[in-house]
Amino acid sequence: MRERDWTNAAPEACDLIEAQGVTVRCLAPGGATLISGDLDAAVAVLAPGAPMIGLLEQIPDGPFALRIARDRALLCTQEPLDVSPGWHEIFALSPADDLYVPFEIAGEEAEALRNSCMSAQAGSLSAMTLFGGKECLVTRARTAIRVWIPRSETAELWTRLRVLSGV
Repeated sequence: MRERDWTNAAPEACDLIEAQGVTVRCLAPGGATLISGDLDAAVAVLAPGAPMIGLLEQIPDGPFALRIARDRALLCTQEPLDVSPGWHEIFALSPADDLYVPFEIAGEEAEALRNSCMSAQAGSLSAMTLFGGKECLVTRARTAIRVWIPRSETAELWTRLRVLSGV
């Protein structure tokens, strides 16, 4: 059972992988609220004007929602929202500030690294896809690629990205 002993530590905010042509940075998660049900109504109440983001779409500087499924999204904000969890007539809310850890992949080899981790291409309304064999949310952030990785998978994917980067 030693193969289940994962000895690599999960990355912390500001941890960095630097390799020729690519940089991977672990970012601080900020605020996140999981929404289920009527996504448009929930976003209108919690972050009016925040766009719904799909696979490899550009995220704005302000609040935005990452579509996970037809009736689920992750609302991302600068700081955690002060909301009551549970059912709110037509949508449900769950605090998710520690559910995902964002990684940012930048540099001239960022696309090559992304392509080695996922086969999906832009165009899906959902930002959810397999990245390194794990269900992650993948977008663009200016000239970089942003990947929201489930917290429980960060150590494994960080190690995989180090290996693929040649570090």
